[in-house]
Amino acid sequence: MFANKIFHFNFQRSFNRKERKGFRKVHKVISSANSVLYSVFSAFKQHVQFCVITLSLIFFVSLIPQKIFSQTNFRIFPSSITQTEPIIAVHPTNPLIMFASAVTINTQNGFKSEGIYVSTNGGLNWFGSDSCKGNSIVNHGGDPGIVIHPNGNFILTHIGSVFQGVYSHYSTNFGASWSNAFTISSSQPEDKGTTTLDDVPTSLYYGKIYTAYVNFTTPYPVMFSNSIDTGKNWSTPFAINNSPPSRCSGGNIKTGKNGEVFICWSGMTSAFPFIEDYCGFAVSTNGGTSFSVTPNIFDMNGINGTLPTKNNIRVNGLPQLAVDKSNSVRSGWLYIVTTEKNLSPAGSDADIILHRSTDNGASWSSGIRVNQDAVNNGKIQYFPALAIDSSGGVNIIFVDDR
Repeated sequence: MFANKIFHFNFQRSFNRKERKGFRKVHKVISSANSVLYSVFSAFKQHVQFCVITLSLIFFVSLIPQKIFSQTNFRIFPSSITQTEPIIAVHPTNPLIMFASAVTINTQNGFKSEGIYVSTNGGLNWFGSDSCKGNSIVNHGGDPGIVIHPNGNFILTHIGSVFQGVYSHYSTNFGASWSNAFTISSSQPEDKGTTTLDDVPTSLYYGKIYTAYVNFTTPYPVMFSNSIDTGKNWSTPFAINNSPPSRCSGGNIKTGKNGEVFICWSGMTSAFPFIEDYCGFAVSTNGGTSFSVTPNIFDMNGINGTLPTKNNIRVNGLPQLAVDKSNSVRSGWLYIVTTEKNLSPAGSDADIILHRSTDNGASWSSGIRVNQDAVNNGKIQYFPALAIDSSGGVNIIFVDDR
């Protein structure tokens, strides 16, 4: 066993010194040696300021707007089943309703699925299951993408286990039962795709669901599909970058305040250990009908591979995207966070690097080193997650072994 610290930084400038200091609280999480600690958090307007779910589905939530208040951490669904790569979605009009998921594996028999974990009271209590009950049960291969539609439907996307491809289910009863699978794609995907929802009521595409993933066959492009009927049916996927300069990895998708669809990904090096070499970016202003693609918006030097000092756990430096949908002066700004090393401003050990765009992705800032320890001190920071809160504050959480 080894200990990691999770650091949370908030870059909002309107807080006083005492309040900013509160944003730097450290929460320890003990992670098993064969697991990847992955942290995800979201901002929830006035009712729930932010929440964090970590590898073992440990949860804490702040209920006080603009303040940091953390309950005692607790597991939302205690189980003997392995729960990794957690994600969380919040109802777009009722933030007390939350839907979390994770890759779940029964280590006794190898059965794999996606966890279904639900709260209807702002994260205080949870119920659910370690497996999705939508047929075909045996074809759930993990890599969940989740959203809650404004009408209350839960939507889950995942990769196949027995049959290759990308699949979707929907639930009309808080995850108690699920539809049969809709086949979005029968091609082999990479296992790092994401799914999102246009959650802005004034958007022309409000309620539309989008998914992005990489096709794991030459030339490894980023694929895109959408649903206009709460996940019951999906459009035929198409490649947004038919001839990428190199193999793509990732496919992090988000929507903007005015109905834009944004996607970022990494272009990978051609030789082992196949690290992240640059960040690609695409934007659609017509609901995903077409995209404007920039193959390389900034250089990277990622960390894809393993960490020998952490019992060889698997890691990556894939870019994560967030959009400011607040009414602050930074409304509409885009942010991408990565994990890099040996490329300034990152040092010789893994650091968290942030880039931002103030013009809808047309141009991007130089890298900003988020972790403030001494450069090249041998301490590593990795697995960042990024969210913008209702006041336009930039929140980044990451694992830190200081």
